[in-house]
Amino acid sequence: SPSPKKSAAGTKKTGGWLGGEGGAQNLDKWYGPSRVLFLPSGLLERSDVPAYLTGDLAGDYGYDPLGLGKDPEQVQKYRAFELIHARWAMLAAAGMIIPEGLAANGADIKGATWFETGAEMLNGGTLNYFAVPWAIVSNPLPLFAIVAVEVGLMGAAENYRRTGTGPKGYSPGVGNFESSVFDGLDSLHPGGPFDPLGLADDPEVFQELKV
Repeated sequence: SPSPKKSAAGTKKTGGWLGGEGGAQNLDKWYGPSRVLFLPSGLLERSDVPAYLTGDLAGDYGYDPLGLGKDPEQVQKYRAFELIHARWAMLAAAGMIIPEGLAANGADIKGATWFETGAEMLNGGTLNYFAVPWAIVSNPLPLFAIVAVEVGLMGAAENYRRTGTGPKGYSPGVGNFESSVFDGLDSLHPGGPFDPLGLADDPEVFQELKV
């Protein structure tokens, strides 16, 4: 199978460090039939790699002992689930680190340490959503209200993602935009106003960033 396509004419190219040449270094190392495998030559021959592992997807190093990649449609579902779950996990990590950091700098947050929050709430405590050191807004919420708010917010976000429609958004450098701006873009990766750092401007560099 061929490795990812080269940048089309007119596509923005990235610059290198200190004014050097930018762009991806060697995509054939990560994609296609000549990509690196999970074991070195001698321990694994390319003829031993299952035929359905073509090297088209990022992270395909010829390893699939359970045969999970045999069905291409199912692989696309696995890929989508993995990316979505990883992004929720990154948000959860921020939700653990930020409250603890705010509490360490003077914010009045009960159960700011993530593994103590649940016990604090179950013991009758309340959660202040806007407790920041410089402007504490008192809005104590009990556990049932927190659960309802979080289920509503996460459910709305997942529904917008699933249907591809939602309310107006805002992005620095772009301003307000309608959800239709994402029509035709890859729904699983940065693009349009959801790419303020320009990570997807150069397709070759973007493929390299995935690995």
